[in-house]
Order: sequence, then C-alpha cells, then structure tokens
Amino acid sequence: MNRKSCLTSSVLVLALAFAAGAPTFAKNPQRVTLQYDMVLNGIHLSAGDYMVAWERHSDAATITITKSKQVVATVQARLVDRGTKYRRNTVVFNALDDGTRVIQEIRPAGESQAIVFSD
Repeated sequence: MNRKSCLTSSVLVLALAFAAGAPTFAKNPQRVTLQYDMVLNGIHLSAGDYMVAWERHSDAATITITKSKQVVATVQARLVDRGTKYRRNTVVFNALDDGTRVIQEIRPAGESQAIVFSD
C-alpha cells in the first residue's frame, strides 16, 4: 500500500469513527399535534401543537419537546428503524383504564425510525 492510499484510508477510518460516536441532531424539528392531553414519561402535555427535536446517540436519543418556543420536556428514547418512511407525523399512545393517554412513540414524517419511549 502506498503512502497516499494509506493516508486516505486513515482519514476515512477516522471520519467514520467520529461520525459513529458523535451525536447528531434532527435536521428539522418536527411539528406534532396532540389531539388530547397526554403523558410522556410522567410529564403532562396538554392538547395542542409541539415541536419535537432529537439528538441522536447511536440507537438512543435525547428528545426535546417545545411549545411556543418553551422547552416543556426533555426525555430519553430509543430510535427504532421500522423499515418504511412515515408520510406524516404520528403519535402512538396507550389509553389506560383511568383515561390517561400515555405516549409510546412518535413517528416523524419523512423518517423510517420511530422515537420509542420506555414505559
């Protein structure tokens, strides 16, 4: 292997290692409308419009939810590839016996990964 080829390979390996370890941000925060009051990791979210952004850490992410430019929740989640890009933003929730709606996941439009929250 010549010197130029070795240098090019080294730079590529370093770039890939950096990209794999560095957090990445959502290019565009997604607007999500909650039709009902809901709970996310113990945090009450009133019905209305929110912006959802995420900072990715491998298959995990830090999710920031804002309403009227105010941060209302910062939570941890997993990113799970579902294999198909979603056409619109979708909130998946579980309705409890007492009527509480608990957010299970958010499916951002244009992404194939769902943001999955722990129970």
